[in-house]
Amino acid sequence: MGGEVMLYAFGSNACGQLGIGHENDTSTPQPCHVLDGWQWPAPIDRIRGGGSHTLVLLESGDLFASGLLSDGRTGLKSSENSVAKFHKVPVTALGGSQVKLCAALWEASIVVTTNDEVYAFGLGPKGELGAGEGVHGISHRLDRFWPREEHIVDLASGPSHAIVILSNGDVYGWGNGRKGQLGQPAEIVWKPRKIVGLDFPVVRAVCGQEFSYLVSKNDEGYHVVLGSDKWRVRLDAPAPILGWEHLSASWGSIFVTDSSGELHAWGRNDHGQLGPGHYPGPLEYVAAGSEHALALTSYDNVVAWGWGEHGNCGPDLDAQGDVKGWSNGIKPDTFGKASKPMGLAAGCATSFVWTQLADREPPPKLPFEGATAST
Repeated sequence: MGGEVMLYAFGSNACGQLGIGHENDTSTPQPCHVLDGWQWPAPIDRIRGGGSHTLVLLESGDLFASGLLSDGRTGLKSSENSVAKFHKVPVTALGGSQVKLCAALWEASIVVTTNDEVYAFGLGPKGELGAGEGVHGISHRLDRFWPREEHIVDLASGPSHAIVILSNGDVYGWGNGRKGQLGQPAEIVWKPRKIVGLDFPVVRAVCGQEFSYLVSKNDEGYHVVLGSDKWRVRLDAPAPILGWEHLSASWGSIFVTDSSGELHAWGRNDHGQLGPGHYPGPLEYVAAGSEHALALTSYDNVVAWGWGEHGNCGPDLDAQGDVKGWSNGIKPDTFGKASKPMGLAAGCATSFVWTQLADREPPPKLPFEGATAST
């Protein structure tokens, strides 16, 4: 599909992390600024949101960042404390290579280049940079910690720990592992350490605040949760999920969509994080932020639920600032009538939707206002 690529954002924005040209929160999706306009130079591959910064990785391998700059977490060099527009991270900070994977932690960022080199930026008080104790700042290249014959196929992070998966199914991690989210012994892991004792080759991972969720190939369905069980993410984990399509995790919850469009969600739910259970169509993708989630349906509808105090779930909230027991529809006219939602991302009370100008008529959309609570 051809056509211009646009990115829209809403939610928490005190440091300009939404990239919408100012530093005010918004509950209505606004177009993100990039380069000298709003149109992105290539399709978006993924977006990762940290404490007060955001990373946007394009399919071309170019990496863009916005938000807080002062501690080096974005890889951008500037005299400004923060930027409210997306700027390209220079390849000089990445050994001259393009990027294939990225992760945003609370005060840091991790990227993996197409040359299979790992770089870390920002602060690492609990080992988040993986470069040793007391290391902070811009562009630290980690020493190679995996066998030469293998390559990195996935990268995931929580607020203070990171996970990488190798082509042979081995898993390495670093950062805050005090709850066992990086395996045993449960401690701060200052440099990448292999997670041992797993019963299957791992192909994907997502991370919460104090846990890591690891899965096998989707035709096998094996999975395991490492770390804290404060929100019953281990105890309430379902039987093996065959045919999983997408994984996501909030700080205290796990979300898995399968090939039938069904959502498997468990964990923390005091703000309605797990969703209402009824949606305007089968779910194709769910993106979880710190305590909220966005979903894209097969009818191209975008809905949001969970903790929405900063506007990250849209304008309609209950008295506690939540979208609990229902889902808010993000109206399609927000993105332009000829545009098709292509992807979603959620960060720390931030929400992102990217669209592409459609070259065909989209499928009919179900009514947005009919997303009711399940009982």
